[in-house]
Amino acid sequence: MRPTITEVRTSRRTVLRMAGASLLAAGAGGLLAACGDGPSSATSGSAKGAAAHPTPFRVATAPGDNYFIDAVNLDQKQYGKYNLEVPKFLYPSSGVQGMQLQTAGQIDGQMQDTLLTMTTFANSRPGERPVIIGMRIPETTYSIVVGKGNWPADSASFAEKMAALKGKTIGVTAIGAGADKQLRLALHQGGLTDSDVTPLAVGQTTPAIAQMNAGKIDAYVGITYATARLMAAQTGGRVLIDFTSAGVPDLLSKQQVDVLIAREEYAKSNADACKAWLAAQWEAKDWILANRDQAAELLNKGSFDGRGLDVSKQYIQHFSDTVVPKLQPQWKVTKEAIDLMIKVATQTGAAAPGQITYETLVADFARA
Repeated sequence: MRPTITEVRTSRRTVLRMAGASLLAAGAGGLLAACGDGPSSATSGSAKGAAAHPTPFRVATAPGDNYFIDAVNLDQKQYGKYNLEVPKFLYPSSGVQGMQLQTAGQIDGQMQDTLLTMTTFANSRPGERPVIIGMRIPETTYSIVVGKGNWPADSASFAEKMAALKGKTIGVTAIGAGADKQLRLALHQGGLTDSDVTPLAVGQTTPAIAQMNAGKIDAYVGITYATARLMAAQTGGRVLIDFTSAGVPDLLSKQQVDVLIAREEYAKSNADACKAWLAAQWEAKDWILANRDQAAELLNKGSFDGRGLDVSKQYIQHFSDTVVPKLQPQWKVTKEAIDLMIKVATQTGAAAPGQITYETLVADFARA
């Protein structure tokens, strides 16, 4: 569910209209998962951090490794333990649609792209704008996957790898999307210009794999750890540049790309429910660490249709050994992380200088 990021000067009305059109096309029924979890279990409301009273809480999510904690919460029936009634998941068709639903008060909590969160915050009214209540993916998950061919070795420098992309056609989810903006940022950091490559909108990973196998694209901007590696495996290619790798410029490598958000008014009036949701997700994280093989099987079944067990195992190991050590307790959000993302937002046009600060964007109870 990587989002389309509108230009910073685009009006809030335009942002919401883009999302609203998708919502009308999809219909409300298409947004709902088949099952949920309420406070009916024997352990209802018994966990530390549970809401004081049974509270309806609407969660939006998507398939994939970045969103896997939501799937664990549901599979392990953990919401009820925290007095949260989550009878259905919402599945927005895009990040923009997710933001439209959030600002309209139809979603209480979701994980969202940091840059889109900043764009929407800058273009929404106080009370309706999204605020950050947690940092769930405290790293960048972007990469550049290449198909078969002669490419620089893994030991090559970032600049050498980027230079090898000159003149190539590079797939992105959509022009103007987060992946497209990350590509342009990487080009500039590598000493290239936007015109040195041809970006091509090819959608998510499945159609992108088909395009690469057909020779329509030479590379693709991967948006999550597991999906990038699944693409490499299914195309005979490899991950040329993992944005977290040594030697990648800090403006790329130190990004923290996925935050937990709530509507500003909701975060203020229902902080108890927000904290319960954070606690439930923390328990899901602990379950993954304690049940790695089972977690990999659940991820493979739910996100990769049973065809990516090896990749799922790689992700669970990466999550456990690399992502979790970077987490702050209960998903707290550091000022350093947000200040860097504000810098990225201004350089990519997602927000204007001075529009966003750590204190206005991050709920007080979420600050590290």
